[in-house]
Amino acid sequence: MEKTPTTIKNESREIAFKTMVEIYKTHYGENKVFIIGDSEIAVEVNVSPDGKPIYATYSPTIKDFCDRKTKTKTIKAFNVNEVAAQYANKVNEREVKAAEEKAKKEAKIKRDKELREQRKKEKA
Repeated sequence: MEKTPTTIKNESREIAFKTMVEIYKTHYGENKVFIIGDSEIAVEVNVSPDGKPIYATYSPTIKDFCDRKTKTKTIKAFNVNEVAAQYANKVNEREVKAAEEKAKKEAKIKRDKELREQRKKEKA
């Protein structure tokens, strides 16, 4: 019997989960890695100034690897190149917007400074 896409995704999630646990235990130490759900890991990644542990949680998400249709919806296969390009565009747009905002702020500061100096001259 052929495996369904859901079965394949579940098996892949289990493999990814076990691998992630081992990687985190190797990197952070066995006593800092906790399994907190069927597919969720908590890792102590830092300590607060008052000595309390800070945790990050991880849960592998397995993306669809083929186009498929369920009773209620059509699911497209995950296209990593497309998603990565969209994210790169988003980051670029953020950087452009930040640069524009910085330029506007600098221009306003310059105008305000010139206006203050002009007022000082007028008062003198």
